[in-house]
Amino acid sequence: MSERAIMPLAKKITLLGLIVLAITLLMINHDNHRYKRSIESYSIPDVTLINQDGQQVQLIEYLNTDKPVILQFIYTACTTVCPGMMVKFTNLQRRMEPDTEQALMVSISIDPENDTPEVLTGYSKSYQAQPGWDFLTGSPEDIHTVMSAFNTQPTDMSTLDSPVLLRAPGEDHWLRLAGEINSRTFWEEYQKISQKK
Repeated sequence: MSERAIMPLAKKITLLGLIVLAITLLMINHDNHRYKRSIESYSIPDVTLINQDGQQVQLIEYLNTDKPVILQFIYTACTTVCPGMMVKFTNLQRRMEPDTEQALMVSISIDPENDTPEVLTGYSKSYQAQPGWDFLTGSPEDIHTVMSAFNTQPTDMSTLDSPVLLRAPGEDHWLRLAGEINSRTFWEEYQKISQKK
């Protein structure tokens, strides 16, 4: 191949490389902005819920901890947002090992009529939940009260608006992450709140 033919080919390869790089950077940027981050204030309702072991939990006292809190709403029959978020919770807890109780991770069912403590126990095992991660249920009225207090709707579970709520130790406000968040970014957000002790 002559030198004249090689030069245009080299320019085309360089141009193609720049285009691929630009597309890659756009995709990374898009991936990092598929969730909405906001700071919110919530009044925790004075309700009694039940954990996966059948024990009663006074929600105000339970969430009044000196640990970081990571809270989500789920239901075990969910096939949309929940499985992906459950995997992210699992990955987050694995990163905490061996001290999985350094944070309080909470998954509250929005379907208490089906999600009994026994069902939640099986569900927690399917995601290899370790100590420090609790699953809560309760009466339909109490679950509705909790969801309203945290400004969450049942329809959020079928969209990408299902929130994850994080609170740093000793703080009154919550960090609300709504939308798609990848495991790496979720871990980074957790590290920010956990370092505010």
